[in-house]
Formats: sequence, structure tokens, C-alpha cells
Amino acid sequence: MYSGVLRSFWMRVLSPPVDLAPERRRSFQIFARTYLFVTAVHVAFMPLFLWVGIPLLTGLNLLCIAVNVLAIRLHCHGYFVLALLIKLAAAAILITVASMLLGNDIGFEYYFFIILFEILISDLSRPQKLLLSGILMSLFLAMIHWLSGLLGSWSLGEPARELLHAVNLATVFILITFIAMQVYSVSETTERRFRSDASRDSLTGVYNRRAIIECAEALWEQRRSLALLLLDADHFKQINDTYGHSAGDKVLRHIAQLLQRTLREGDSIGRVGGEEFLILLPDTSCDEALSVASRLRDQLVAQPCPLGKRTLPVTLSMGLALSYEDKALQGVIDLADRRLYVAKSAGRDQLVAEGGDSLETMVHGEIFTGSSSREV
Repeated sequence: MYSGVLRSFWMRVLSPPVDLAPERRRSFQIFARTYLFVTAVHVAFMPLFLWVGIPLLTGLNLLCIAVNVLAIRLHCHGYFVLALLIKLAAAAILITVASMLLGNDIGFEYYFFIILFEILISDLSRPQKLLLSGILMSLFLAMIHWLSGLLGSWSLGEPARELLHAVNLATVFILITFIAMQVYSVSETTERRFRSDASRDSLTGVYNRRAIIECAEALWEQRRSLALLLLDADHFKQINDTYGHSAGDKVLRHIAQLLQRTLREGDSIGRVGGEEFLILLPDTSCDEALSVASRLRDQLVAQPCPLGKRTLPVTLSMGLALSYEDKALQGVIDLADRRLYVAKSAGRDQLVAEGGDSLETMVHGEIFTGSSSREV
């Protein structure tokens, strides 16, 4: 039960507002995690402050916990600057008062470097960062030279002072490590997502035209045998006109998902046009490519596209070309495109392969492979 509640809270805190710009989501994730971790650190410090026996520090630490909780809520609702400022202000007050009470040999001044780190990695503007850094530096120098011990040196034994110094030093290292790791982790995840978004078709999730062509070029440069299968959804315009564009989108997603499930490991698929898909079959002979095409067609027949309370049969016209049929990759793609056109012109729901480059050589309902033909 408690784990479910914590998981729900964690996901809610780390979920950015729906209208947040993509370029700001990285910063949102970093600071959401940082606020949670820093709040936990303040909670962990409560027994230490109670042991030291300074009510003012205990009260300020409780205030920091409350302010961090408020900062988390503000951050989740998009008030990023306000959340950061109140969180840093509360921390700066606690650090300064602790130094004024206990002196500089306890190590509370080290936390100013954490505050500076948070300022520099934030989404604040450059003038704002410079202003806050200047204020922080001034406060740090004032604390070192004038404010230290201003409220009187609290009587702590040498072992207690050494323990506090060690705890503060270790905590600063832990905080710096944690924040740096979050910056790296979130940045890496964001970059990976951006790369994926840049190479994926937003509707179907398969490669877009640029990405699938790059895959083909990479295989071509490796001089690997390659079969290219160019597919086109039959009567797609009629589907859009009859059922609407949302139904057409659903058909495309259905085709893409079915193709992805049916293809072999190592095969690639991309959407290269409105209703056209390009499949790359590396290290594949003509017979093997025909077998893949036949399996795709069988799957489409067995799994029509669900459309509300009805199911919509979907068929594909296909053009197959092999890497040895031309000296250039573009020539092979063009050959597959011509064969696709022949398949559509001859009645659709069929594949044209070797020997099927013109309408005159096409036999309806069959796959042509040079001098022999095979049923789809």
C-alpha cells in the first residue's frame, strides 16, 4: 500500500506540466529530483540538530523542510523561478545563521557551493545568474570575515565540532554527486529521446523517410546484400474519404504495428510517404524476401484493422528490388518504386519482383520472379 502511494507521489512530482516546452523538460526533471533529495537531507539532519541542542537551528531546518515541500508544489505547477528562489533563500538563511552561531570551522559554509551549482544549472537568464552569484559571493565573504560567530560561539566540545564538520563535508560531496548524476542522467535520456523523435515518424512510430534512407545507405556502404520492399496501402484515399482522416491514421498505425511484429530481427521499416512504407531486408535472397512478403500479406488478411464496431480489410501493393539489380542505391529504390506502380496498376494486393518492371510482364495475383511466377 505504502509503496504504491510513494510510487504515485514520485510519478506525480516528476511528471512535467502538459504545456511545458520540450526544451525545458530536462531542467524540470533535474530540479524535481533535486528538491526531493534535498528535502530528505534536511529530514536526516533533524536528529543531528536536536543532538546539538540549538533550538534556532532546529526551527530553521524545519522551516527549510516546509519551504522545500512548497517549492516542490510550485515547481510542479510551473512556477520554476519562484520555487528555486525560495528554496535557495531558506538554505542560505540556515547556512548563515549556523555559521553565526557555530563559527566557520563547522563546515556549513561549504553548502554555498551547492547553492551556486544550482543557480548555474538552472534555466535562469544569464543576468539573473550573474546577479544571484554576486549576491551569494558577497554573503559568503561577509560570513567568512564578519558574520562568523557574531551570535556568540555556541559551546560545543571538540569531538562534536569535528563530527559536524565531517558530516557537513560528506553531505556536500553527496549533494554535488547526486545533482551532477541527475544532470547527466536526465540529459542523456532527453538527448536519446530527441534523437528518437528526430528519426521516428510521429504517427506510426517507425523510422521516418530520412532515417530509413540513412539505414539503407549504411547497409549499402557495407556492401551487404539487401532486399528493398516498397509497400503502399491500397485504396487509402477511399478510406480517408469514406471513414475520415482519423480512420486513415488508424489504418496506418495498424499496418506499421503489424509489420513491426512480423519482420525478422535486423529488418528495418520506415514510412517514406503518405501511405508508403519501405522495408529493408539485409542479407536476404529473393526467395527469402518473397517469403517475408507472403508472411506480411497473410498477417494482414488474418488481422484486419479494427475500426469502431467494424473491421476494415487492408491490403498492400508491393514492389521488391534487390541490391545486385543496380549499381546505385537510388537506382534500386527507383526500381522498387516502378514495380510498386506496376502492382497498383495491375489491380493492387500483389507484389512485383524481378521481371515485373512493366505492365505487360505482370500476371495479376502473382509474384513475378523472372521466368517463374509464384502465388502470393
